[in-house]
Amino acid sequence: MHSETKSKHRRSIGEWCQDFWLNIDKSIHTFSKFIYNPEHHEIFGRHGKRWSKLAAFYFFFYITLAGFFCLYLSIYMSSLPLNQPRYIGKYSCLTSRAHRFSPGLGFRPQPRFDPNDAQTFISLSYTSKRHGKRSINNKDGDDIEIYTKNLDDFLNIYYNTSNSNNFIINNVGDCNSNNQYGFRDGKPCFLIKINKIVGFIPEIGRTDLDDKNEEACTNISNIPVQCRGENAFDDDMLGDILYYSESGLSDVCGSIDVKHFPYNGKVNRNDIYQAPYVWVQFLNITAHVLISVECRIFGANIFYDKIAQRGSTESEIKDVENDVLKVDEEKPINDFEDRCASTKCRDGELCVLNKDGDAECACITQCEDPKDERLMVCTKANNTYTSDCEFYQMQCWCRKNDEKCTRKEALADSIDYFGRCQNLGICTEFELEVFPKRMSSWLGEILDALFVRKDLDNKYEVLVDEARKMKLSNTEKWWRNAVLWEFCELDQTHDNSVNNEELARFVRSLKVLEHCIQPFLDHCDTDNDNKISPDEWGTCLGLEKDDTAFLKTFCSH
Repeated sequence: MHSETKSKHRRSIGEWCQDFWLNIDKSIHTFSKFIYNPEHHEIFGRHGKRWSKLAAFYFFFYITLAGFFCLYLSIYMSSLPLNQPRYIGKYSCLTSRAHRFSPGLGFRPQPRFDPNDAQTFISLSYTSKRHGKRSINNKDGDDIEIYTKNLDDFLNIYYNTSNSNNFIINNVGDCNSNNQYGFRDGKPCFLIKINKIVGFIPEIGRTDLDDKNEEACTNISNIPVQCRGENAFDDDMLGDILYYSESGLSDVCGSIDVKHFPYNGKVNRNDIYQAPYVWVQFLNITAHVLISVECRIFGANIFYDKIAQRGSTESEIKDVENDVLKVDEEKPINDFEDRCASTKCRDGELCVLNKDGDAECACITQCEDPKDERLMVCTKANNTYTSDCEFYQMQCWCRKNDEKCTRKEALADSIDYFGRCQNLGICTEFELEVFPKRMSSWLGEILDALFVRKDLDNKYEVLVDEARKMKLSNTEKWWRNAVLWEFCELDQTHDNSVNNEELARFVRSLKVLEHCIQPFLDHCDTDNDNKISPDEWGTCLGLEKDDTAFLKTFCSH
């Protein structure tokens, strides 16, 4: 009985295999017949006539579709001006409610850009005082050629004399290719031009926002161009300036004739537009000082906007030591940096060279008005200054018994916090008790915001990633990484502690908003040694022992 069952089982398996291969064979036969059916002479289920009809349909369908596309494209293109944008002037995207229509300025040569070098300024260097020669900083041996080539390439279109409107400056002084545009003598020339805007015609005059009482550039009958330091210090370091314009040479400002406007786009592509420009030459730039230079144009319809770079352009120049160039195998003389290197000046002072060529500390001549109440400072004596620069300047005047010293008490005074002096109130015990949690929370928000803005050091990114994961999982300790980060940021000397000097800036910027910040930090310094250790920081802000141990090693990496 059992053997008969096994025999039937074997037969059923054999039959199943036979049926399987029969089905495979049938499927192959059916598919091959679908590809080509010899009985009806069909390919893929259609004979030749049906395939011809289908091909003809799709051919004319796509031809018609392409025709409609070309028709509508030609209608659209015919509505656009050929030589200029459709919307120009006050209707262009250059104009908004916040920014009135106004051109910017461009300059040449452009700074050398190296992705492995953060240098973005034009650099110069002394080679020898005895030989009276200065030259471009030849860090890679070819900077001077790069700047010269940059200017040569830009000026190529101006050498095309077949143009109907050639722009020519007859007297350019040293600002020519033979003299390498003054760079080889340490008296660099910069080309300043108005950026091309279709249809724009500058109007002679000043806007209501310009200072019409300025001495410079008031008697110019064209569009004035003027360069100066971005602030009073830069002005002092910049030295004398010459302007080479179409109208002639000037040491006050350059000018651009309105006859060269407007730029009408590419109306005649063989007649290349030559944008008017002015040569600006700096004759005696102070050595070893980074100088920010701003050049402006003035016009009745040119609105100045420093942030949006409207009506102006900015560059930086630095005269630095050149270790590559030698004269008679003598070491170059560092007449400013070497003498000031051993002279330590206080806040509010600046190292300068006196008439004898010796380095000395002088009071800052002028502080920039910040025009922002948040940058004001309040001192311990409850005196308000417009900026910390003004306070340190006053201290300097009083130390030197200068007649400008109007507050003798400034000598014994110090900055308490940023902002106008006001009654900050007394920090209560309850406020002091809840302050650590509040501080930890807003430190976390600050750390996250810096990460989003990409203003965070790379080594802290791991802290942000971890904190975000903890915050998503509703972990109460998500803010602890921000507490670790803030200690590392405060410990500028990397001695694993934060002293009073390092805390001062932190306290000053927060005190007007958080009047408990100073009492809280005083409370953290349990051993009264005028500095906060990682253990004291962790205890105050509720870190666990493992976090504190991690903090001691993390900041030093």
